[in-house]
Amino acid sequence: MTETYNPAQQKVIDMLGRSSDRPEIPTGLADELRADIENSLLPVMHLLPDGSSYEKRFFLNKQGVTNVHSCEGFFIGGQGEFEWTHANCKGTIVHKTIEVSINLRQPMPPTDLVEESISRLSNDSSKSISEFLITLDEYDRAELVGECSGLFTRFTECFPPIKNAWIPQVESSLALNLAGNRIRIGGKVDLALGRPPDKVIIDFKTGHPSLAHHDDLRLYALIDFLALGQAPRKVASYYLDSTDVHQEDISETILRSAARRLQDGLVRAIELKLGGAEPVLRPAALCRWCAISADCPTGLEYLAQKNEAEGW
Repeated sequence: MTETYNPAQQKVIDMLGRSSDRPEIPTGLADELRADIENSLLPVMHLLPDGSSYEKRFFLNKQGVTNVHSCEGFFIGGQGEFEWTHANCKGTIVHKTIEVSINLRQPMPPTDLVEESISRLSNDSSKSISEFLITLDEYDRAELVGECSGLFTRFTECFPPIKNAWIPQVESSLALNLAGNRIRIGGKVDLALGRPPDKVIIDFKTGHPSLAHHDDLRLYALIDFLALGQAPRKVASYYLDSTDVHQEDISETILRSAARRLQDGLVRAIELKLGGAEPVLRPAALCRWCAISADCPTGLEYLAQKNEAEGW
């Protein structure tokens, strides 16, 4: 029996489906890109920890790569201590709800699923979000359940039902070890469908689209490519509130670009964090959230000019 999709679900199917003109990925490209990255690390090898344990590796994730390419001052000390808030915890809760919903034998009402996800996250002391969730009063918890239920319901209305035949992988970890295991590039994919070479990697997002989202997914495609020797067919950001899908076919050009971005960012991150290099300041929107902006003349000047231009 043929599956019937509503127009929003069909749009996702059409955008993520196979195309007849898939770009060719040259044989041996994965080995070439890995060798290029390894060679770029030679000048900074003496700075790296010995890698004798997981804790002694130099670790970099997608946010770190983005930050070092944005403002090096922000990368070094501008992020501050992470704090869970009502706004930033919604993505984690909805992701958890989607993860559970895919594997349920019997469907549950969205609110019940969200409630269960919050309860599970609250009781998992290994996750930092638990400390935030258990402090919520009844009103704040109810408000959070309502907002997350709305986002999850929107997802079920607009994203096609995920079949087991699509081989879904939810919250799956990706890792790339370099320099004899002294460096680890890590990440976590919200949803992957299919197996290489037909694999599609999807990130679920709340909020506004950003160019950084494209870079994040290209990095994931690169890590998967270097680990498996086969690139995913496509990557996509799915925006839960607007139901927009931003997708991109993975090509040789994209993989080379992602490798160069990782290579440059990784070397610079090591120089800054381990070699004490002087950070290059690049004022931008991040200045509004930078923990050291009060002591950064470059950032203060940028914010003053920005506020004056916007009439603040």
